[in-house]
Amino acid sequence: MISPLLITLGLALVMALLLAPVETLRWWVTQGIKETGTTAAALQQRRRRVEAHRQSDPVSDRYRSYIVYLAGVGAVTDKANPIGEQPLLDHLQAALPDTLLISDVYPYSPANRTLLSGRWSSWWWRTVEWLGRKRPTQLTQTLVYGRNVLQFAVSADDRYGPVYSLGVAQVILNRLLAAGYRPEAGTPVVLLGWSGGAQIALSSAWYLSGAGIPIYLLSLGGVLTSDPGLDRVRHLWHLKGTKDWMQAIGTLFPGRWPGRRTSFWARAVADGRVTVHTIGPMRHLGRRSYLSRSRLPDGRTCRQAVSEEIQAILRAEGLAGPAEPTDPAG
Repeated sequence: MISPLLITLGLALVMALLLAPVETLRWWVTQGIKETGTTAAALQQRRRRVEAHRQSDPVSDRYRSYIVYLAGVGAVTDKANPIGEQPLLDHLQAALPDTLLISDVYPYSPANRTLLSGRWSSWWWRTVEWLGRKRPTQLTQTLVYGRNVLQFAVSADDRYGPVYSLGVAQVILNRLLAAGYRPEAGTPVVLLGWSGGAQIALSSAWYLSGAGIPIYLLSLGGVLTSDPGLDRVRHLWHLKGTKDWMQAIGTLFPGRWPGRRTSFWARAVADGRVTVHTIGPMRHLGRRSYLSRSRLPDGRTCRQAVSEEIQAILRAEGLAGPAEPTDPAG
């Protein structure tokens, strides 16, 4: 006999799945059409204007590249987690002075609306976040993870994903422009996505590149699908740990199956625009995860190894300058 609790949980899951795209559709109806005005033709027109400006009046930029960080599914605000994420980002910014790192993007809302403010359910998420700080439990983490995983699923969906990704792309572009980015200069933008943030970054790349911005993607344990954004990304570097089974979920999507030779993923691999870096015995979460201070066999912390790998990739690609004589590890 089926337990009433199981029936309730099953119904709750079905309702959550059905309601997951509502925020995206609501944003599009109330804000998206007005704010973006981005049809495919408008994006191409903007791209032609940017390229024409580069040829007639070249513009220089003080930075070699801009890095935009998109957080993992545990995020509740547009602020990086002070325990794991922020130390990594601070170290990267200190080690790469000729880049500018932007991290105030909340990838699990097309309108950059965090869980803690600006929505009718914010009181609930503030309670969950408070309980998580006072007495961390698996339940509080699961609630946040579950909600954001559903938004990740919306971004990867062929029906709702294009609208969702357009909203996130608009937020990223606004943050870049506010930081002084000038599309006319043609300065590269590196999207650095961790976990689910990598897939959302990949989907957003289609629109950002369509606006004339050179886009690169760094995936840190990202769960990646065969997304149309792959056709416009200059290069994708996927960093994975040997003990991270979560990132391998991306290989289950049909577009990444070995036999799908004409998929977006297969074409990018065939073009040499996808590089996979195995960076040691790291897990997705917890001890010895990418953002932890756990020690690896070579004595480095996991966070240090990730930072050094990202630096090496950016410098090899010319997206960052040579290392300083002293490059302390965090």
